[in-house]
Amino acid sequence: MTAGPLLRAHADSLGDLPVAFDYDHLSLVPRVVSSLTHRADAAPEVRVGPLLLTLPLVGAPMPDVCGSEMCRALARDGALGVLHRFQPLTAQVAAFRDSHDGSPAAVAAAIGVTGDYRDRFAALYGAGCRIVCLDTANGAHEQVGAAVEWVHAQAEDVFTIAGNVATAEAFRWLEDRGADAIRVGIAGGSVCETRTETGVYSPTPHAVAEAAQVRRRALIIGDSGVRNPADMCKLLALGADLVMVGSALAGTREAPGRVIVVDGKKVKIMRGAASFSVQQQAGAEDPGYVEGTETLVPYKGGVDDVVRRYLAGLRSSMSYMDARTLEQYRENVSFIILR
Repeated sequence: MTAGPLLRAHADSLGDLPVAFDYDHLSLVPRVVSSLTHRADAAPEVRVGPLLLTLPLVGAPMPDVCGSEMCRALARDGALGVLHRFQPLTAQVAAFRDSHDGSPAAVAAAIGVTGDYRDRFAALYGAGCRIVCLDTANGAHEQVGAAVEWVHAQAEDVFTIAGNVATAEAFRWLEDRGADAIRVGIAGGSVCETRTETGVYSPTPHAVAEAAQVRRRALIIGDSGVRNPADMCKLLALGADLVMVGSALAGTREAPGRVIVVDGKKVKIMRGAASFSVQQQAGAEDPGYVEGTETLVPYKGGVDDVVRRYLAGLRSSMSYMDARTLEQYRENVSFIILR
């Protein structure tokens, strides 16, 4: 077949492609009469392994988001922090021990799927870690599946988080490998350049909706591009059990790094996991390929204020849908498409 017919066949097939939607394409609308007298009647609880979270929010395992202080603060607020892996093994274990107030089960920790990940798992498990995040950009990879199976073979009481994926097929594949929770969303983050460098991208709301259609048991963690409580509400309404955030937390006092002043305004640095300096920090003296950017985010003060805002927004949204639980929220919610 010559190039002409091939191009025409490809063009014909484009008409069958699904139409993706992003956060700003969707709005939630109430079609039920609410019986909640106050938004505090809504309880958005979710169980994650040994934990019962009072807010389905997870701090991303990024070097400028989740250090030990952030993990402690999120645990106190009923959310979950995932301690980042971009540090030497001994430093990560020490940070994990400092990430909780006497309850190691209240914190998760990230490891990779190559290199020293087995040693990291063993050391973190010995320190009391029971929620492990296998932190990679492409969760639909044989190395990720093998790592999930290996971790579960080492200890039956470990809850595994894997990802990231962006399609129903990849979600089902990771679920079949034994992942207990799966991060859904690729290239939607504010410091991720995968979309511009590779052409790989799916809006997180669309990806979450795909995963929800095939999920049998694994939790869905909507991850990428969450800018505000409304975005979190939309992902939860579409079927996510938890929502992972990075930039929303990066500018807080508890995030790693110093507050600096630029043009008279307080800011903090936020770097993508595949950015130049993070790769250097992880041992690559001169990274040959960069798929993450580095930026400044406004300083926001304490993380408690951010968490309270997200909790209040979610509870209010649930009250509109006459929902006292997240299960009722998903049952009662309706969507409209904004054009």
